[in-house]
Amino acid sequence: MLGILKALRTTVRHLPQKTFTVQYPEERVELPERSRGLFKVVVDLSTGEARCRACTLCETNCPVQVIRVDHYSRYALPAVDEEALARRRLEEQGSVDVGPVTELAAEQRVASEPLSAVLHRVQRLYGYLPRKALDEFSRQAAIPLSEVYGVASTSEGLRLSPPGAVLVAVCRCPTCQVAGADRVEEALEEALDVCSGETTDDGRYTLGSVAGTVACARPPVVLVGDEVHFDLSPARVRELAARLRAGRGAG
Repeated sequence: MLGILKALRTTVRHLPQKTFTVQYPEERVELPERSRGLFKVVVDLSTGEARCRACTLCETNCPVQVIRVDHYSRYALPAVDEEALARRRLEEQGSVDVGPVTELAAEQRVASEPLSAVLHRVQRLYGYLPRKALDEFSRQAAIPLSEVYGVASTSEGLRLSPPGAVLVAVCRCPTCQVAGADRVEEALEEALDVCSGETTDDGRYTLGSVAGTVACARPPVVLVGDEVHFDLSPARVRELAARLRAGRGAG
């Protein structure tokens, strides 16, 4: 009842006001905060003219319900084919044997291990987490794919893309953190032109992190394949970054 009374009060207050139509293009009404960012337009590529995309948001947000939207649009907007995109992603993964994943999923239904621990076991099978393997694990373990991807994309050490030939890992233990591991990682990201967890375009380097090494008594520490670089001063970090930058595309 209170809502009806408020609506009636709003309607009565708007009755004597001028109607905002195309006859008054100089009039501009400030949009309420709840409506900001909701209204989009379609641009006609032939003329560059912006037109309404008939999303009906103006109709649903109109405080006095005087807007009626013609749902017909002469602009043909192609709908996204989600099924085709899903098939394309799976095809790009190539051939993946999902048999071992079925066994892990069966064990998961019985033992109920933490999901991150099971995904680490899946990663040890393939070197990373292929989309097909995660799809199969989701179905067999009866766990929503969104939950599986949420853990896979946020857990430390899990990768959704194939690793490079050489792993460049920055130690993230507390000792190395205090010694400047963040600055070392930033320098390596700039040298390799990737973010942590990504692989360079040539597939040579993957930048990642480790929780601790035997050389942590001389921080900060970086592992480049089997090599351990410790006690990295700014000069040594620049030298290592230059070496890695020169190695991109080699081999």
